[in-house]
Amino acid sequence: MSDLLNVDNLTVRFEVKRGGGWGKKSYLYAVDDISFAVKKGETLAIVGESGSGKTTAALAVARLVKAHSGSVCLGGEDVLQTQDEDLRAFRQKVQFIFQDPYSSLNPRQRAEAIVREPLDSLSNKSAAEKTQIVEGLFQAVGLRPEQQRLFPHQFSGGQRQRIGIARALATQPELIICDEPVSALDVAVQAQILNLLRKLQKDFGLTYLFISHDLGVVQHMSDSIAVMYMGRIVEHADRMSLFTAPRHPYTQALLAGVPRLEVGKRQYEPISGEIPSPLSPPTGCHFHPRCKFATARCKAEKPALREIAPAHFSACHLNDEA
Repeated sequence: MSDLLNVDNLTVRFEVKRGGGWGKKSYLYAVDDISFAVKKGETLAIVGESGSGKTTAALAVARLVKAHSGSVCLGGEDVLQTQDEDLRAFRQKVQFIFQDPYSSLNPRQRAEAIVREPLDSLSNKSAAEKTQIVEGLFQAVGLRPEQQRLFPHQFSGGQRQRIGIARALATQPELIICDEPVSALDVAVQAQILNLLRKLQKDFGLTYLFISHDLGVVQHMSDSIAVMYMGRIVEHADRMSLFTAPRHPYTQALLAGVPRLEVGKRQYEPISGEIPSPLSPPTGCHFHPRCKFATARCKAEKPALREIAPAHFSACHLNDEA
């Protein structure tokens, strides 16, 4: 299966103002030289703690924040270079499902208008065609036809997220970016939305870039997983390999926090310490202040993300010793 999305050496940085306006410029690197690919019809999950850069990376892919360097190719075209009409066409191909179903919907619009909005701004379809598409989308996401006339406050959290999903599907996108789409929902509702996303992916042949901090959710949704820490990808593998044989201490620590039914000692230990300030990141491997396996080399030398098993990549000096 061919790659739909290819991200190469993507970097996103933000200028940090220190003191007066005469000092040397400094930058916070929210995304630090990352690369990954998403195959058509599959789901790549990007996971990590809050502040790891996963959402910023997704926003840069969608051209919602400016990338400093690198390339983002969708169907072979570098979308970071597109402008005007080409950019408008790109907006139809990539849509977002946002984290908060309460703040991501316009409270003054009826549900039907919210779902139709991308069609109004990005397509040239007739009013009759738009009405037909919206009716079909309401049915596809499990909402009743009469609910089109309701306002967001008249829906539950899960129903609001269904409206957000329908809106993302309106332009028949090639890629949907799901940014923590269930983190604001109750556990029972989370399962319903995740099952709906999987069904829609099968029915419409969708490709997902799935952002989450929850490896339990990711295990249910993804085909492959990229683990981010302080702006860098530290491990990238298919779902089975990552859950059964994680090769980076940070991934192992994240897995220690996944709820399990088995009674007894966990296979890995949870993370200790706090995330360092992104304004003054650690030298070498960013994870070394929290890693019990850290050596002098980890403090001095940045580990490269390299293939340590078929299609399994890790950025850890311990892999050299292993």
